[in-house]
Amino acid sequence: MALRRRGFVSVGAVVACCALVAGCTPTQPASAPPPTPATTTPTESQIERQMRLDYEAAEQAYRANMAEQDRQSQLGTAEKTEALTSTARGDYLRFALQVLRDIRDSGWRANGPTTIRGVAPGGWQENRIQLKACEDNSAIKFTNKKGRDVTPKDVVRTYVQDLIVTRVDGRWKVSEVESRPVKTYEGVSCAA
Repeated sequence: MALRRRGFVSVGAVVACCALVAGCTPTQPASAPPPTPATTTPTESQIERQMRLDYEAAEQAYRANMAEQDRQSQLGTAEKTEALTSTARGDYLRFALQVLRDIRDSGWRANGPTTIRGVAPGGWQENRIQLKACEDNSAIKFTNKKGRDVTPKDVVRTYVQDLIVTRVDGRWKVSEVESRPVKTYEGVSCAA
């Protein structure tokens, strides 16, 4: 559902060329036909606009939630903060808190953030959106309380997350997740 902006560029190019030509050529007679206007692409419909805005807001909620998870994993905490609860609920919030508790209870701290390789829209309903996210944790290193590297070895640390994001009281919140480790993102729609 990508919008094409070629029409806008063409209009600008035509206007710029006309201005240059008009400044460099003698005045033409009044009977000369006007230049043919460039056609523009149709604008998005109201429903397309709403879908685009909803997808953007749902992705923003997901990214904000991941940023808070990264922050807490780097501190070694597992708190139900406003930043988590304003962007997540239900199974996803429980999943995120369990991951943070596992890190905290191990006495570990993460060094580095999760890299979101891409997010792709899925299904859309007025108050429910599906997203597919590619997450890469391979650059994150874990250290214990003594500062020793305890990063798990020989473990796949790249994931495809199938997410359900729901609108609750006007806010988009990630509410469900199906997570699967992958060795490659080849053929996955969320890969950038």
